[in-house]
Amino acid sequence: MKKIYALFLAVMIFACACGKKTDTVTSMDSKIEDSEQVEDKNDENNETAIPVHVSQETVDVEGLTREFNIFFLADSHISLCDERDKELMEKASSRSPMFKADDIEAWDRFDALIKDSGSGENDIVILGGDIIDSAMYASIDHVSEQLKTLNVPYLYSMGNHDFEYGTEYFSATAYEEYLPRLDDIHGSKSYQVKEYDDLIIFAADDDNSQIDAPILDAFKAEAAKGKPVVLIVHVPIEPVTGDDSLTEKCKEVWGPSADDKSRVTMGVNGCYPNDTTREFLDLVLADDSPVVLVLAGHIHFYHKDMLNDKIVQIVTGAAFEGDALRVTLK
Repeated sequence: MKKIYALFLAVMIFACACGKKTDTVTSMDSKIEDSEQVEDKNDENNETAIPVHVSQETVDVEGLTREFNIFFLADSHISLCDERDKELMEKASSRSPMFKADDIEAWDRFDALIKDSGSGENDIVILGGDIIDSAMYASIDHVSEQLKTLNVPYLYSMGNHDFEYGTEYFSATAYEEYLPRLDDIHGSKSYQVKEYDDLIIFAADDDNSQIDAPILDAFKAEAAKGKPVVLIVHVPIEPVTGDDSLTEKCKEVWGPSADDKSRVTMGVNGCYPNDTTREFLDLVLADDSPVVLVLAGHIHFYHKDMLNDKIVQIVTGAAFEGDALRVTLK
């Protein structure tokens, strides 16, 4: 079970957690030039098929013996509720329209993306957090049933909304009572690892914009194996290259914090890292770090940058809008 954070951290969470977007419109046309936009997909024999748009990315990884394909999605914000969670009926009915894009329900778009993930030679499907909007049984059941249709492994990394419940947001009750509802699809640890012959995928639950001690210890153990690491986080990491485009775009879209920092990224110009998180980020960004790629979500728009001179970070757009990534490592 995750540790319960102290009052200081709780205050930081209030400042940094995902809030309401400003009225700024984010265009997918802002994608940087070396990304390939895959055209919207529809079943040619079904005019009512739900459109999705999956961006194709390629990342060179030294030492791989074969190409490796990752299908990555985040931020579906599925808000299905039934009598088992009747106290959340009103909240679910008010939240659901917020994630209905082009008159398509979030859960239908999620289903279409899961179906699309099986249309190529993917080695793994990774869900990068906020797949559900609250820990309601109907939402969890829906996601679980869709994941059962996959013919490849998957990892589910936690977001800041997946285990909230009503007013329980990063509270002791949220961690102790509602987070375990997702154990069947997420697992009981705050990190997940998938190891291959020449690659490690490490998913860290930074749902509160911080990293806890078990994640740090597990990451150290995996990094010591000497294999390239793909790191999965929900909250994007602030680059150390001096490139402030991510920070500025997040402030534009989500609004700045009271001290004019980003409320939706991890770093000194965003949600300020505590000691454990600082050590984790230092290891990730170190010159001898095995991390070659970071995949994130949370901010609901596409962004690609270099965290340092060798680590690529790619942030996917929101799945409730039909966005996802297919990343080929070669």
